Amino acid sequence: MESLVIDEEKLDVAQPRILDIHDYVGEKESFLGVTVEPYSPVVGARVIGLRLDDGKPVDPALRQFIYERILRYGFLSFEPGTVSSPNFDRLVALFGEARFLGTPHTPAAKESAQVNTIDSKVKKTRMNFIWHIDQAFRNNPPRFTALFGKKVPPFGGDTLFSNATAAYDLLDPLLARYLETLTAVHDVETQGFLTLAYQDKEQLASERRKLPPIEAPLVRVHPETGRRQIYVNELYTQRILGLSRTASQSLIDLLLDLVKSPDVQARYKWEEGAALIWDNRTVQHRGVGDYGDGHRVLHRAVID
Repeated sequence: MESLVIDEEKLDVAQPRILDIHDYVGEKESFLGVTVEPYSPVVGARVIGLRLDDGKPVDPALRQFIYERILRYGFLSFEPGTVSSPNFDRLVALFGEARFLGTPHTPAAKESAQVNTIDSKVKKTRMNFIWHIDQAFRNNPPRFTALFGKKVPPFGGDTLFSNATAAYDLLDPLLARYLETLTAVHDVETQGFLTLAYQDKEQLASERRKLPPIEAPLVRVHPETGRRQIYVNELYTQRILGLSRTASQSLIDLLLDLVKSPDVQARYKWEEGAALIWDNRTVQHRGVGDYGDGHRVLHRAVID
């Protein structure tokens, strides 16, 4: 009996794709007293040395330096001391104009009408713990989202980030080209977001009328970098148009598996007084509900 000879090239092609880390990880850089260093190999960076509470205007060249890094890394973390709660607006303004988006569970912060408060003692829904792209049920979601850690629990309560651009790079190229021809329905009520946020039936119906389901591509192109992103998320993606229910769900599950891959993720551990800003066109995110009765208060701004 002849022994079976395995073609190593074919076997190698059959293995899961891996990322070329050189496409993502960067070098530590400094400019005008501010340092940016990678947070993880594939997504995120730390910004060290920036101080905004002194009221001095930020040099336009420094602002551009920071802006270019968020496009590269997907999210930036800012150390405690960068900004205080009353001046969170100053950090947000480096990236654009804030727009208030809140619900009865996430009211406006006392410090700013354009910032809402996410307080674990008030917001009891678990939507934050599902992978999502902020406001993906709108035709024009915000470009950036910012969070400030006003109060953090003694343990737990981290935020996970997934580089959805890197997740796209894990796709087989032939499959990727097919997926780029497809669109999906995104609906704010896919997981009951409005139903849980609005207990008054008339108010719920009013909010529902404002946010009908939309059609969105499975793969979205970043308008500034030109890179492609998987644009399917657990919280709002309902189904792929033009496919059977079985085929639709199978493809959605495949794409979500890539987004959830540890190869493209980072886990951010909160410190009181720290801040985060991420590019909603590059990353997906979710909170981790592992802090029990610990009290967690974040200020949030969405940025057009």
